[in-house]
Amino acid sequence: MKHLILLLSFLLPYQAYAQESILRITHPTLMHEVRKTPSPLDGQTITMNPPRFMWPDKYPHLGQVLDGIEEEDFKPEVTYRIRISRDPKFKSNVITAERKWAFFNPHQVFEKGKWYWQHAYVNKSGKEEWSPVYYFYIYETTHVFNPPALDELLSKLPQTHPRILLDAKDWEQIIQRNKNNPEAWGYRVRADKCLSHPLKHLQEEIDTTEVVKLTNIVQYRSALIRESRKIVDREEANIEAIVRAYLLTKDTKYYREGMKRLTEILSWKDSKYFAGDFNLSTILSMSTSAYDGFYHLLKPAEKELLLKCIRDNGSKFFHEYVNHLENRIADNHVWQMTFRILNMAAFATYGEIPEAATWVDYCYNEWVSRLPGLNADGGWHNGDSYFHVHIRTLIEVPAFYSRVSGFDFFADPWYNKNALYVIYHQPPFSKSAGHGNSHETKKKPNGTRVGYADALARECNNPWAAAYVRTIQEREPNIMQTTFLGKSGDLTWYRCTTNKPFPTEQRSLAELPSTKVFNETGVATMHTALGNIEKNAMLSFRSSPYGSTSHALANQNSFNTFYGGKEIFYSSGHRTGFTDDHCMYAYRNTRAHNSILVNGMTQKIGTEGYGWIPRRYEGENISYMVGDASNAYGKVTSTIWLKRGKYSGTEYTPEKGWAKNKVDFFRRHIIQLGSTGLYVIYDELKGKKPVKWSYLLHTVELPMEVKESMQEVTVTGRNKAGGTSVAHLYCSAQTEQAVVDTFFCEPTNWKNVTNAQGKAVKYPNHWHFSSTTTPCKTARFLTIMDTHGKNRSDMQVVRQGDRFTVGDWTISCNLSDKGESAIHVTDKTGKASVSYDAGKQEGRTQVTDFVKGKQVEKTLADYLPDFEI
Repeated sequence: MKHLILLLSFLLPYQAYAQESILRITHPTLMHEVRKTPSPLDGQTITMNPPRFMWPDKYPHLGQVLDGIEEEDFKPEVTYRIRISRDPKFKSNVITAERKWAFFNPHQVFEKGKWYWQHAYVNKSGKEEWSPVYYFYIYETTHVFNPPALDELLSKLPQTHPRILLDAKDWEQIIQRNKNNPEAWGYRVRADKCLSHPLKHLQEEIDTTEVVKLTNIVQYRSALIRESRKIVDREEANIEAIVRAYLLTKDTKYYREGMKRLTEILSWKDSKYFAGDFNLSTILSMSTSAYDGFYHLLKPAEKELLLKCIRDNGSKFFHEYVNHLENRIADNHVWQMTFRILNMAAFATYGEIPEAATWVDYCYNEWVSRLPGLNADGGWHNGDSYFHVHIRTLIEVPAFYSRVSGFDFFADPWYNKNALYVIYHQPPFSKSAGHGNSHETKKKPNGTRVGYADALARECNNPWAAAYVRTIQEREPNIMQTTFLGKSGDLTWYRCTTNKPFPTEQRSLAELPSTKVFNETGVATMHTALGNIEKNAMLSFRSSPYGSTSHALANQNSFNTFYGGKEIFYSSGHRTGFTDDHCMYAYRNTRAHNSILVNGMTQKIGTEGYGWIPRRYEGENISYMVGDASNAYGKVTSTIWLKRGKYSGTEYTPEKGWAKNKVDFFRRHIIQLGSTGLYVIYDELKGKKPVKWSYLLHTVELPMEVKESMQEVTVTGRNKAGGTSVAHLYCSAQTEQAVVDTFFCEPTNWKNVTNAQGKAVKYPNHWHFSSTTTPCKTARFLTIMDTHGKNRSDMQVVRQGDRFTVGDWTISCNLSDKGESAIHVTDKTGKASVSYDAGKQEGRTQVTDFVKGKQVEKTLADYLPDFEI
């Protein structure tokens, strides 16, 4: 095999590598927990004009390791300088700036050509420590997206209140528009209930009976935070409803009740039961809403109480963010909601407390610099559950900026791309694709997701988001009301106040292509009937440069199958905690997913355990993608995850599944055969020495059936919707099969999670299949996956040596441990085919398809995109 061996330099642009042969990446990470590379990279071709400039911190900062665990916070104030010019000597036409944080937005469109830039740290004596000089390219075709500078935005910021939840000049019009709006009436109903239910002190309401039984300090603090949040989040919803009820009616009874309750809530901050940054951000959010909404009614003492809360908590969060957030791969709680809360607090008090001037500068420019998405393809690396936690931030912040400035912040190309992520990764009435913490709880699109699609449809005039909403509302007309006052995702107030109409263009999701790959995020899905979920066979896939940090899982090169919107072969385990034993050994761990174990060892935890998608073709009669997890295995080396393991008692040992890497090469090819429900999966595996390769499959609804013959191993999984996935499994080596219905580490309900009836949740066992080879250096697995419903019987696979026939398709591949990996798939007409031979044509893939009456031929070579951090 003619592998092109590449040693990636920190400072070389990834796209500079020629697209030939098979890229062998040997760098320990593709992305960093904390930035180590500048942006733009040296030699990079810019995709958005003007570019956003970012560079590593002088004092890199991991931040909080675990919620509730205090860390020493060494983060001195810094000063940076930057210069940008067409002149490499910076002698003429130089753009310069000085910042207290490690990013800069020029807010001016750059002319085409080659540009140079350089950043410096300025020490206390004024001496500049300059970086190397970097260069980048701007082309005429580079997309222009240039939000206004902060000064321009602030010149248009209303001087009156309210200015955050609505603009005072629109107040009467909004009241009139919502008089007969059932969604708006919900605020009054909730607020009126508060009038007759006095608020008790936190200590009287919190239940700590189960918390005190915990001896693990991480679990104790996590459970305490959970119990206190139940009360605090309830009261946040109450205050939000009360403030909005006042804004919709101007009835002062809501002001009186709101301030009475909020005064009590603000006293909770000194309680030993009041813990966690979410709780602190909640009182900041409530204080901001009350200050802005009740502004003209507030007594001097009330105004000072609210301003003190905003000043104290805003300063705390700003100190945590600055010289940290801009260079952290994804600070979960901040991106989810606390950043939005500080942003709104800053603009609500701008001109009224001095600190707000710095906050608005940081928050606004940080949004322009890094958000909305953390990459450009529109995907979400933490998976569907934790995508939902960001939804208010993703809509409310740019909607506010757009309203104030008149600039359309939703014109950022990310939003239209993200609309496709919303659709493809959880189609109407379907379980989510199955990636990221708590994926298993997303059984169908909820009101939060549908409300977000509704907002995208309005803001972007996106017909596909509109079709998604219409399709779901036809069956569930009130679905958006089911998540009313949800903490992080409810957009009811947005709908009550926006002037953006819902699109009238009628489109069907059936018009969309069957396959969508988000290669920067490293996720993909393939469908057979996107517009008719009851007949849809779906396969989801993940091989991600984000690795398994944050809320992502160690499931590189894993897939899930679905039929009729319900899972069949699917990731196993339960989200019992962030770092408890079940989570680390039987949920986040590779052994919980439909991937590969090596000598029983799993993939690394952290950004170091990464994959990527080097090739893809999203076709009509055939689709194809490749995942590379060659660098995913080995010992855990991530600083932050080693710290988390220390606090949580995680043992990163061979007994638990982590050892020195034995993998040299692992690629998984996945080919979708039209709309048949057939998927071909071909695994290329090469070890540094002979090892045992374990091919994994899991089911979570019903037990699987395994049959073994001389020709093949057949594993059949089923779901309760009548769907079936039959995996016809073949291997180049002798294998031993096993099925168990217990976890490597059993889950426990140490958080005292309860169901809708108030009973403690019990976690069921799942079923786990493995096919393990005898020790060998090279192994190749072929899986012919037949996923269908009750509408037809299983397709028969006929094998003749390394040639397989199924339906109208022929598959041939190298299923020995000799020679180069190769797979060829074609239909009987020859109009659709995929051909890959690592020993020929420098390992490129040839794809033939017949699209809209014309034959399409594609040659695919490895492509490594630019990654933002």
